[in-house]
Amino acid sequence: MKKMLRYNYRLKPIAEQETKLIEFGATARGIWNLLLSENMRRYEYDKTFLFYKEMATLLKEIKPFEEFGWIKAFDSAAGQQVARDLETAMKNAFSKGRLQRFPKHKVSYKKKKLHNDSFRAVNNSNCIRIENGAISIPKVGRVPIVLHRDLVSKIKTVTVQYRHGKWECSITQEVECKTALRVLKSITGFDINSKQTVVGSNGFVADNPKFLKQSRKKLNQLQRQLARRKKGSNRWQKTKQRINKLHGKISRQRFAFAHETSRQITNESDILVFEDLNVKGMQQFNGSMVADNVMGLITQLTKYKAELEGKLYHEIGRYEKSTGICCKCDEHHALTLNERYFTCKACKTYQSRDLSAAKSIAKTGETDLIAAGVVARVNPTSQQKSANKTKVFEQSKFAMGVEKKEAA
Repeated sequence: MKKMLRYNYRLKPIAEQETKLIEFGATARGIWNLLLSENMRRYEYDKTFLFYKEMATLLKEIKPFEEFGWIKAFDSAAGQQVARDLETAMKNAFSKGRLQRFPKHKVSYKKKKLHNDSFRAVNNSNCIRIENGAISIPKVGRVPIVLHRDLVSKIKTVTVQYRHGKWECSITQEVECKTALRVLKSITGFDINSKQTVVGSNGFVADNPKFLKQSRKKLNQLQRQLARRKKGSNRWQKTKQRINKLHGKISRQRFAFAHETSRQITNESDILVFEDLNVKGMQQFNGSMVADNVMGLITQLTKYKAELEGKLYHEIGRYEKSTGICCKCDEHHALTLNERYFTCKACKTYQSRDLSAAKSIAKTGETDLIAAGVVARVNPTSQQKSANKTKVFEQSKFAMGVEKKEAA
């Protein structure tokens, strides 16, 4: 099985290339606004929308006109990608399963005072390639790239964007996943909370580093400095850029921590069970805490890493109770947020709130997977006479329809 993944690299364009990248980013934004305005006009006229084929044809037809010469200077494949993105945004707005608003016009460069636009180029006929420490981008040229890791496969698309004062490119590649494991020798449940980021039923604990709190003093200092500057002045712009760069540092720290934690989680177990958190709802109560804890990001990264390794990722139902359940006798308790440890009313066991929740998640996940026929409990021959038996599972549901075999 193959999976599309994106890998981010730093770009170091020269002054002429940077001007071209800014121009192309603005052109992509202009095409988005143009096609969106045409869709809104069409809907007012006959209650219909333009989709990808009609929008791509429209771009081709208006290129010869003098007033649309700025589209002709743009990469045609990149313009088609803008049409695809707009089509996806409109479909998501009318989908009942997506809580997404109808797309809006993008703000102009002069109003935002920042050139953080982006555009996506497609690798047609090997027009995008990396040679001698530079990446070839259509109608831009060979831009120096910091190649901190080798390419996995052929380049599909490249998205160029200016973020936090630095140029970045996101390269999409097709990665081959490992064969799904037949015998799964361990199952671990993971509880995500505010105090520790992740607590596993096997004893794994990843404390919340709180990168925003670490940089809060410097951030407050810069924000007070910005408030004293005259808005729009050169010194105001410089302070604004320093704040932007500091937020970029915090973002990169969070992303690195999420990658390291998800990799460690994936390596330590074969079946990974998480709870389906309503992260958007939790942000309404304490958005900065949830963002600094990278709750949703860790589950996303763990899921795709498990698929690459041929392991099993599962999420229990959102409304399944896990907190306050005794890990010994399954007695339910009502706990406040301040109660991190509790004593069971039935068996008098003193236990950690988060560890017992992780064990409860593992039990619920095991029950769900067995009931759905995804895995089956087996007793390996090496453990039949052993007193300490570990849980071993075998995948019983494959796309190829392979029959079960006994675990060795």
